[in-house]
Amino acid sequence: MTSHTQPQHLVSDDKLFINLMLIGIVVIAAIWTLEEYFNVILPYDRYGYFITILVAVFCLILAHFLKRCDTAKILLFFYMSLYLISLTILSFISSAKSGDIYSFASTLQWIPILYLVAFLFLPVKQAVFSTLTIYALLVGLLILPYMGFVQIESSALKALSMNITLSHAVYIFCMFGVIKLKQNQKESQLKAIQMEQAANNDGLLGIGNRRLLQAELNSRVAKHTPFSLLLIDIDCFKSINDIHGHLVGDDTLREITQCMNNNLRPQDVLGRWGGEEFLVIANGAKFDSALTLAERMRTAVESHTFSTVGQVTVSIGVAQFRPNTPLSQTFSEADNALYQAKNTGRNQVVAAA
Repeated sequence: MTSHTQPQHLVSDDKLFINLMLIGIVVIAAIWTLEEYFNVILPYDRYGYFITILVAVFCLILAHFLKRCDTAKILLFFYMSLYLISLTILSFISSAKSGDIYSFASTLQWIPILYLVAFLFLPVKQAVFSTLTIYALLVGLLILPYMGFVQIESSALKALSMNITLSHAVYIFCMFGVIKLKQNQKESQLKAIQMEQAANNDGLLGIGNRRLLQAELNSRVAKHTPFSLLLIDIDCFKSINDIHGHLVGDDTLREITQCMNNNLRPQDVLGRWGGEEFLVIANGAKFDSALTLAERMRTAVESHTFSTVGQVTVSIGVAQFRPNTPLSQTFSEADNALYQAKNTGRNQVVAAA
């Protein structure tokens, strides 16, 4: 099994979405309670808060338990847009008639949430289209008085309308800038991951290289994790290159890698130590298990028919790491065992003395 070490993000977009929904449910419930207490709640808000909490809970279940987070994001954004735009229109008409701007102002303060949700959880193109559409509807509503369709006597409401038109444009521009920064950060993280993988992987065989294996070994030694080393060398590999050429030699290396990979346990790590030499870090306290693994891998390579060269064999030296013993000593023991296997007939597994 090939091991790849990849950095993990502290908080994923899905987890952020779920946490925001939990916070949103609490906040809406608190606002509902406060407006009821001060007797300033409007009839459609009383029903609206209840429905919004139900929708948020449904989306939470959809995202967290059913693992349909993308569907939950779209559903929540669609509902929030429909609810807040409808509420904005109703509160605007009510404020224009009564002159009381509280209901209109309290609704408008929530519209930027739509921009935030769109840019955080929708693809960039959809987010831009959605926010510009919402803004266009909002501007269209706010300029109605200046076109003579709605009569507004309150100068405060007129000033608020102009303020909202300008400030929401700034909100959208700022959100777009934040998302561009977020995209750049993700691209940088992706490049860093790719560079790390390139530095840790063998380009020809697609398995870990010496650098990755050394890091894995250092980690296991530091954590006192029991393991054994299988040092593997392809028998007479130089003659394959000399007779068939390096391209065939590379193909043979790939086939051997695949053959060994297919016989590893899930907890084992295979990498290229250098040239035609491989290293397996066999996790576990039992040395007999490592020997069994080595023999299974040797047999698998021996019984495999290679496309051009026919039969190929490997020799394997096995040594067990012991606590309070230098790692270099374990390598030396595995190397000596491999040397013995090569010099006593090849195609065999030798355990370190």
